[in-house]
Amino acid sequence: MSAALELVDVVKEYAGTPPVRALDGVNVRIDVGEMVAIVGQSGSGKSTLLHVAGTLDRPSSGELLVAGVPTSELTDNELAALRSRTIGFVFQQFFLLDELTAVDNVALALVYQGIEPAERRRRAVRVLERVGLGHRLWHFPQQMSGGERQRVATARAIVTEPTVLLADEPTGNLDTASSASILDLIAQLHADGITVVIITHDHSVAARCARTITVADGTIVSDER
Repeated sequence: MSAALELVDVVKEYAGTPPVRALDGVNVRIDVGEMVAIVGQSGSGKSTLLHVAGTLDRPSSGELLVAGVPTSELTDNELAALRSRTIGFVFQQFFLLDELTAVDNVALALVYQGIEPAERRRRAVRVLERVGLGHRLWHFPQQMSGGERQRVATARAIVTEPTVLLADEPTGNLDTASSASILDLIAQLHADGITVVIITHDHSVAARCARTITVADGTIVSDER
């Protein structure tokens, strides 16, 4: 089995007096096709781990490999290109633009791939239908429920056809029914072949995954399958 993501002796420090070590020698490998939960208390380093694994933040030392590609020597542009080809993100806060419809929010993710506007919208419509929002294509975020907005955010994450989906507390702002619906959607995306990593403090969410990695004080304290 090949690795989708691999962190080797990764350290992440933030400036301060003394410096804050958010990750302390982390070694973890996520294989292609896995569905993994990363759990830990607030301040444990789990979100920093996701940001480093998703190439949103560079490690202070150590190496991140994405689909087997070492990233430490890549330029920012090369790293952004690799990220756009391989990784999609879903965040707790949705991060949708209020002035854009669902279609245009999703299509925006394709702008930097040089795709013509009509094709961007066609792909956005297709993926919104895939996540069950064919009836909400031209609605604005403020016209949708929290669960619907998270589905739009998920559609935006997968419209670029990534191999890895990183979800940071994807149910954190949702009610119980909407949370279950989003987790069912993520599970279906995993069944369709996407590697999934979910950051969560909710053990009922982690229970949906076949593997749970627990983080505390910037280190991996357990890794259970």
